[in-house]
Amino acid sequence: MKANIFTITLFFVSITLSGIAQDEQKNQTDQNGLKQGYWEKFYPNGETQYKGTFKNNKPIGEFKRFNRDGNLIAVMNYVENSNKVYTKFYYPDKVLQAEGYYINRKKDSIWIFYTEEGDKINEVAYINDIKNGTEKKFYKNGAVSETSEWKNGNQDGLTKRYYDDGKVMMRIMYKNNKLDGEYNVYGLEGNILIQGQYINNKREGKWAYYKDNGHLRDELNYTDGVAENQEELEKLEDEQIKMLENQKGKIKDPSESMYNAIPPGN
Repeated sequence: MKANIFTITLFFVSITLSGIAQDEQKNQTDQNGLKQGYWEKFYPNGETQYKGTFKNNKPIGEFKRFNRDGNLIAVMNYVENSNKVYTKFYYPDKVLQAEGYYINRKKDSIWIFYTEEGDKINEVAYINDIKNGTEKKFYKNGAVSETSEWKNGNQDGLTKRYYDDGKVMMRIMYKNNKLDGEYNVYGLEGNILIQGQYINNKREGKWAYYKDNGHLRDELNYTDGVAENQEELEKLEDEQIKMLENQKGKIKDPSESMYNAIPPGN
């Protein structure tokens, strides 16, 4: 019986000493003051701020970051001798919010954003934390709702909007964040509804309006954004609004909720 008590006591002593040894191995710096090995940092309220491994004061491998309430907010994966960090941000309920690469603390390549329900909202191409390339937005069912082109943070090029069955709803041209070029609207069956163009964010030239059966309804001429026949324009716009109202329920709007992803510091 005494032997059993001694064995049990020795077991618990070993566990205690092991725990003390592990604690002593945390948050270590070398003779040069550089962080080495496993580290944990805490908020004043005792909640963990981050935990991960350092080598020569630089994080390597997986780092987890938390808010003051103890909720996971980010998981960052560092590769030794690389300035690229793959990062995942989370909502408070641990649902993925966004993911992508940082290079030197700036968003780079494709970032993907999600709703709190886990649905993908959009994919954005970044270079040096600025939109560059193709952005895609999505419907809840996963279908693409819009594609647009970006150059140095400005919308520039062809934008396409889609119905949730994949058919094109609109084709719009942008130049330096302004409408400039073709502006075409299509019906659910692929028929053209509106055809015109913009120049420097203003309607210009002949605009054609069509019925659902494809027959021409009316034409208007614009000069510097002003229609020659304003009464006819108002009539056409009223009819267009009614048509869109009738399509409600057939078209599902994608979520527009977004957030600004900022990399947490070390």
